[in-house]
Amino acid sequence: MYAPLHIDYWDIVQRSQRVVFKHKFLWFFGFFLGGGGGSGGGNWGDDIGPEARHWVTTHVELLTVLIVCAVVLWLALVVMSLISKGALISGISETDQGRHITFGGQWSIGVKNALRILGLGMLSLAAVLVVMIALAIPILLPLAAGEVGIVIAIVIGAILFLPFIAFLFALSFTITYAEREVVLRGIDVFTAIGTGWEMTKRYAGKSFMMWLVSLLAGMAFAMVVIFSLLMLAIPFVLIGMANLVLGLVLGIPIALAVMFVLSGAFSTFVYSLWTLLYEKLRVDLDAWHAEPGVIA
Repeated sequence: MYAPLHIDYWDIVQRSQRVVFKHKFLWFFGFFLGGGGGSGGGNWGDDIGPEARHWVTTHVELLTVLIVCAVVLWLALVVMSLISKGALISGISETDQGRHITFGGQWSIGVKNALRILGLGMLSLAAVLVVMIALAIPILLPLAAGEVGIVIAIVIGAILFLPFIAFLFALSFTITYAEREVVLRGIDVFTAIGTGWEMTKRYAGKSFMMWLVSLLAGMAFAMVVIFSLLMLAIPFVLIGMANLVLGLVLGIPIALAVMFVLSGAFSTFVYSLWTLLYEKLRVDLDAWHAEPGVIA
């Protein structure tokens, strides 16, 4: 007889902590999943002087090399992210079940699943773009009516904001579960998305609760990072008071190394939370499907 699922979130947190410290080489994969990025811009081209423009025009080759290097670095980070997702998801699952894992073994699993992980990412991006375009149309159309149209556009935008946020949550949960489907069950991308969407619908409350847990963990992590960097900075500030260059040369690499380690460990922890939750939900989903009278 099927019984409703109860999730012990504290147990998942504790098990995730054990995973993090049992195989610290997983932090390497976690590092490539932990960073975010942003960009900014402005009309800097109008503000630079003739000397700067002259330097740019006389160093085209150097700038080309720098741009190529930046693109290659970005592609390398994308590839490492794709490989790291599969490696980390598999490593977490195996470690939690008490199985022995190695860096080389997890790397191979990550490489094996990289294309399917990429496929999920591309479909996710396509879904976001389609929804954004669909939502932008009713917002932009009233703008042709002048000031009244602007007010109408703002009202429509406010009304559509919450549904868009709900869509982003649903898509995030769906892709999160689909990634684990392709890695842990070897499912193709489209079947994995179908299962991920089914899990999102059936376990929306439990998924949102885990999101809150990971959010609180992120806040705690931010405080740990700030405290660690402040404590770490003290000796280098003292060195910098005597020799600024020496303080920077010694302090910056060490600070980056600490960030690398902490970011990798935290990403491993968060991925553990979602992987262990997925496994509980997946077992329950199978049991629910096996219940007589249930249509899969």
